[in-house]
Amino acid sequence: MSLLIINRNYMLHKICLIKKFKFDFLRKERQGSLEIFFFSFPPFSLCQLSYFFFSFIMALLYLLPLFYIIFHLYKWVLQKRGQCCYMLAYECYKPCDETRRLDTESCARVVWRNKKLGLEEYRFLLKNMVSSGIGEETYGPRNVVEGREESPSLAEAFSEMDEIIFDTLDKLFARTDISPSEIDVLVVNVSLFSPAPSLTSRIINRYNLRNDIKAFNLSGMGCSASVVAVDLVQQLFRTYKNKLAIVVSTESMGPNWYCGREKSMMLSNILFRSGGCSMLLTNNRALKHKAILKLNCLVRTHFGSNDEAYECCMQVEDQQGHPGFRLTKQLTKAAALAFTMNLQVLVPKILPLREQFRVEPESWN
Repeated sequence: MSLLIINRNYMLHKICLIKKFKFDFLRKERQGSLEIFFFSFPPFSLCQLSYFFFSFIMALLYLLPLFYIIFHLYKWVLQKRGQCCYMLAYECYKPCDETRRLDTESCARVVWRNKKLGLEEYRFLLKNMVSSGIGEETYGPRNVVEGREESPSLAEAFSEMDEIIFDTLDKLFARTDISPSEIDVLVVNVSLFSPAPSLTSRIINRYNLRNDIKAFNLSGMGCSASVVAVDLVQQLFRTYKNKLAIVVSTESMGPNWYCGREKSMMLSNILFRSGGCSMLLTNNRALKHKAILKLNCLVRTHFGSNDEAYECCMQVEDQQGHPGFRLTKQLTKAAALAFTMNLQVLVPKILPLREQFRVEPESWN
């Protein structure tokens, strides 16, 4: 015998349920607003119970793979939604002082000022200066333009960094109307200047950023520093949702100007100039309409285990003790190898299928 308690409002529904399962009704009792039904049902045989159990197990076996696929699809969609990275603003540094402009004539004056160079070195520098492709609108560090490259000071290094970083950040905050207190992540990369306190701490102190900000100071990353910084922000965006991040990328040229006569180290004076930028990034989809760029794919390849690639760009001293940055002939080889390996990952993601089918047979040949 079994007992069923039913409220009057649901009596008809419950009686229909009883009839559906063919329960044998015995008697009814009323207690206030409740009606108590007594009924009985025939006992199930062992064969029927085994059949129901087997049917239940088979249903689970059919449904579990489906639930497994749905779960992983849902997890994949959530991961993709959290991996978005939008650039809201970009500020590039341009000095206000036109006396720092290094056109061809100004560069020639800086070169002729180095009395350690011979005719061969002058010819090498002027040849590479013309063939480098650097235009007439580049700018140099103040101490080099004013002739103090052989005795750089720490104060001048800080002044160079402050001018680039604070100028771009001031313009970035003014353009976007975003308060510094809204910034959640700060990444600064300067390869050749790593003071204490760090440059990130200098920015936090200047703009009074929040105490819980995620701050990172990168050094020694070279020309790939900006890519490394953006990749770091993208990885953080996978964990933290709806955040704002700032990436500041620049280089300290004043204290690292080479004053010797080694050709492989003089190249850095020709190829590198003063400059920098600040970027505002977010993974908040509500700000998608304000974005100027969206990061679709980012690939990094590290060849530090290769001796030739490791030594192609290195900060060293020459035989006379002059510090500088050495660029060897293996630089182009290492760059081409990294570019090739990155393309193997990028091509399937950026080319349409018909183009990939055209490329594959050619690669087999």
